[in-house]
Amino acid sequence: MRITGARIEKSLTLMSIQEHIRSCLDHGRLHVHRPTDAGIAHVRIILLTPELREEIDAAVLDEHAGNRTGAFLADLDRFISGDLITIGDRRHKHAFLKRLDPQGDQVWELRSIDPKPSVRAFGTFADSDTLVLTHMRLRTDLGGYKSRPFRDEIRRTRQIWRGLFAPYRPVASEKVTDYVTENVLDWRDTR
Repeated sequence: MRITGARIEKSLTLMSIQEHIRSCLDHGRLHVHRPTDAGIAHVRIILLTPELREEIDAAVLDEHAGNRTGAFLADLDRFISGDLITIGDRRHKHAFLKRLDPQGDQVWELRSIDPKPSVRAFGTFADSDTLVLTHMRLRTDLGGYKSRPFRDEIRRTRQIWRGLFAPYRPVASEKVTDYVTENVLDWRDTR
């Protein structure tokens, strides 16, 4: 802040979201998910909260079904490597990613559906091809699509985002390529 005559001038330097992400990584508030196979190309980025990183490392999912963690990690690798993914809305049972309602909140679910029980990882896009996953739940624990547990997870995702990224907002667009730039099929009805 500078005082010049009777005026006070504030110089506000707002770092870019990429710089903010780097700061979160440096301070352990986010972790880059590294593919299980070191030879996999890094076309897209998945960032994990410490809570989700701990759940993955502890193989929490395997308590419910053998090697469920391995299948979930394979789905994360599929996103990172730039494999073809699908984006749908609530009508598309087999979409890989879905933006949840209300769409203005920009909360997404990454859907790991095979084998059962299926897993939902909740998150938001910080930038094109950069998905921040905050936490995960077994689909069986969520109830119906508009159930209270589902709404609670959406609310929780928004709270975690604000805690990590305020004043930054997640990507908000109707263009699928603003989220995932290539190798993506948009199954949504955007008419």
